[in-house]
Amino acid sequence: MEKQKRKRLLRWLLFAGFITGSIDALMAIITNSKIPPEIIFKYIASGVFGKLAFTPGSEMVIYGVLFHYWIAFAWTVLFFILYRQLIHLLKFRVLFILFTGLVIWSIMNLAVVPLSQTAPQPMHLIGALKNIAILIFAFGLPITIIADRYYSLNSASEETYEVFKTS
Repeated sequence: MEKQKRKRLLRWLLFAGFITGSIDALMAIITNSKIPPEIIFKYIASGVFGKLAFTPGSEMVIYGVLFHYWIAFAWTVLFFILYRQLIHLLKFRVLFILFTGLVIWSIMNLAVVPLSQTAPQPMHLIGALKNIAILIFAFGLPITIIADRYYSLNSASEETYEVFKTS
């Protein structure tokens, strides 16, 4: 039974990670419509490869997409796993949604990006607020909906399992 639960959790995590990563990528492309998507993903790759990421070709675009989804998956797993504890602490789903976006923006922009090899970018209040809103929409909202559904379905199936187990 434990193996089935882990497989089920993994499927939900992969689904949630794909959704969050896709929404975030789509929002980045839409809100930066004057920048070609290849450049957006090369910028992401530049976190590891520096200026080399902007060389001609599609290799760095692929790395950027892979890094983007890896980062999205990591954030999704973290907040998905912490969902039940944080929802009890924050009390309201809307607070969890906002908290998720704010935490991701803060850590990415105040720690991860400055420690990476990306070229420094000036921070503007409007740009920061726009990016926080994107992260709230791309991560906070889908993680809340998907994790809430997962945990409500699993608590119901665990209760059913416990009833049959004790019978």
